[in-house]
Amino acid sequence: RVVDLQHFITGMRQTTLAPDEMVVGILIPPQQEATRSVFEKLGNRRYLVISTCMTAANIALDGLGRINYARVAVGACSAVAQRLNALEQDLIGQHAQDVELTGAHLEPLSPIDDVRGSAAYRLDVVREQCRRAILRAGSQ
Repeated sequence: RVVDLQHFITGMRQTTLAPDEMVVGILIPPQQEATRSVFEKLGNRRYLVISTCMTAANIALDGLGRINYARVAVGACSAVAQRLNALEQDLIGQHAQDVELTGAHLEPLSPIDDVRGSAAYRLDVVREQCRRAILRAGSQ
């Protein structure tokens, strides 16, 4: 069977994989030509450490430098990584440097307080990570 990633991963180390199934491949849909990807991570070390928060952005621009394709996902701020669909929709037609993130864009997230940071801190950081990732991916 083929299952969208957002429906496959259900929680920390939890999936919809049945006892008689195994993952045999991951299908990655083709991206628009000239899509740029950026990954931002905050953690105590660069590698092999649980992140405080992380953000990935895939952005493509039209001929006038406006965003015409956008995917933004945030990890370590919910039980599973979340795509920010409202933000993605609001990015379309904008120049990367004009993007303004709102609290509504971050509503799918549910960060926790732990030793790596408070929920409020994570939301502040992820807002900045999103801004930076979109700006970097959306620069020509």
